[in-house]
Amino acid sequence: MSCVLRASGATFDIDEFLRNSSFDVLTAFHRGEVQFPTSSVTRKSEYSGMSVSVSTREFSDLRGQIEEAVVFLTENDHELKRLRDFPGLERMDMDFSIEDRDVVYQRDAFPHQLLSLLGPLKIGLVISRYPAPSGAEGQVPTQ
Repeated sequence: MSCVLRASGATFDIDEFLRNSSFDVLTAFHRGEVQFPTSSVTRKSEYSGMSVSVSTREFSDLRGQIEEAVVFLTENDHELKRLRDFPGLERMDMDFSIEDRDVVYQRDAFPHQLLSLLGPLKIGLVISRYPAPSGAEGQVPTQ
């Protein structure tokens, strides 16, 4: 997934929220569960929460991710407000996964339209950068 909404809280009752939710959840996790069961490190989650797909565009298509995020925020405004106000929720972030380009400096801008939708919903903005796949040299930057 290239853009994901994450929501969590120590006392957030994820099962109760999802009982009446229209979101198609990628993952749901519960406080006290082992975070990565296949790992040799057994660390238990301090929070309950979920991840929801916002965009499936490629890491190299930030503009497309932003367009789909604006649509997601607009179409799901009522459900996002319900989530924002749900008891126990402590944090919401929209995480844009982008590729790390081989440039002197990397600049990726987010338009005011997106930011003005995130603010009232108390959704933070996260950028996760990943190495470009081999053979991707010479691609044009998105911004």
